[in-house]
Amino acid sequence: MKSKKFLNTLIAVAILAATWAAFTYYDKRKSSEKPKSETTQQEKVFSLDAQHIQSVTFKPRDGEDFTCRREAGKWTILEPHPLAADQGAFSGFLNSLTTATLEEVIDPHPASLKDFGLDPPAFNLELTTDAKPPAFSLLLGDDTPTSGGVYAQVAGNPRVFTLASYLKNSLEKKPFDLRDRRALTLEADHLQKIGVEYKGTKWTLEKNPEGVWDLVLPPPVRADRFTVDGLLSQLRGLTMQTIPAEDKKKGGEYGFGSPELRLTLTGSEGTQTIVVGKKDKEGDRYLAMNSALDPVFTLNSSFVTQFQKNQNDLREKDLFSFSAYDAKRVEVQTPKGHWVFERHESQWKRTAPSAKNISPDKMETFLTRLRDLRADSFPKIGNLAQYGLDKPTYRFSVQSGEKNVTESVEAGKLGDHVYARRSTDPAPAELPKTALDDVEKALNAL
Repeated sequence: MKSKKFLNTLIAVAILAATWAAFTYYDKRKSSEKPKSETTQQEKVFSLDAQHIQSVTFKPRDGEDFTCRREAGKWTILEPHPLAADQGAFSGFLNSLTTATLEEVIDPHPASLKDFGLDPPAFNLELTTDAKPPAFSLLLGDDTPTSGGVYAQVAGNPRVFTLASYLKNSLEKKPFDLRDRRALTLEADHLQKIGVEYKGTKWTLEKNPEGVWDLVLPPPVRADRFTVDGLLSQLRGLTMQTIPAEDKKKGGEYGFGSPELRLTLTGSEGTQTIVVGKKDKEGDRYLAMNSALDPVFTLNSSFVTQFQKNQNDLREKDLFSFSAYDAKRVEVQTPKGHWVFERHESQWKRTAPSAKNISPDKMETFLTRLRDLRADSFPKIGNLAQYGLDKPTYRFSVQSGEKNVTESVEAGKLGDHVYARRSTDPAPAELPKTALDDVEKALNAL
């Protein structure tokens, strides 16, 4: 009986001990998690402003070391080869470094750093500063088992902690990631002239004194602003995709002797020539060089095709540019007569040859037909008499906008063809055969 009672007591003690151990473990777990949420997550790896960092040496476990240094306020790549640095990319790197925070302290005193890929480290960042400390290093190791983070350690402090996985890509840089990869160092928005040559075709775009792009045939004619904007967009932020060689002297190897495309770009900062040779081995990109830069680099194939346009692709096809809502005065001359229309606030009136109120809807239709006048093609530049434009039978003049800009278009029929030009254009355009019929129909409705 006593033995049974003793056994029950022993069981009760064991249960009590197990319960006490569970509560103790839970209490310790909660106490260890509390610093993580309140301190560790908010603790920066380095409490230092980016402006104090003077140099960074990148040391990958597998790969070539390189050093970047701040000189006269700008970052440059000094070793192993002097290269201009991308200031924006380096600023992003410094921001990631100086704002990085610990996620979790894995082991304050690890027995072996090899367990975390830190002996030797997968990546070592050695930094010098003009503050305290004057130098420090961040060691990056293996990814955590879940790949949600990366093991890390600050040299001189034994503890191993984790960083967010995205920081690995932000901090583990190669020279190509940080070098200045601009394929054009002129500002695209400051360009004044663009010369293009490819496969026997040549054309030049040039800004006129009013700041509008012309196509120089000669003579200069209006260039399509949307097409020009597309070309400038291609040049704006043009970057090297890869760098096959740091020296372009052996240009024959890359097809620069018989280039696929040659761009001569002139702006307020000078002139640069981009020569595009043959495709690379993969056939996805074109090899290229810039007269102002040292390396041979590659550009996407789409860049080349964007500039392989003919002159007609570049010419402005719209004869008018006004908006129907901004029009204020319209003067019309056709073989049937002469009319003048003026808008007073929201009401349109015919003022010549006689006064009459005009339906706003019908006037808008007429303005739309004028605005729709658009070139189908461009004949060779010659005497205007060849196209019936020495004595045009149609004249349309529209005044619009706050500045009362006036646009005038002359047109005429010659056989089955309809030709027209803006009064400021030296060259004619050919319109669809029914273009003036649509205008006359809308005019008759007035």
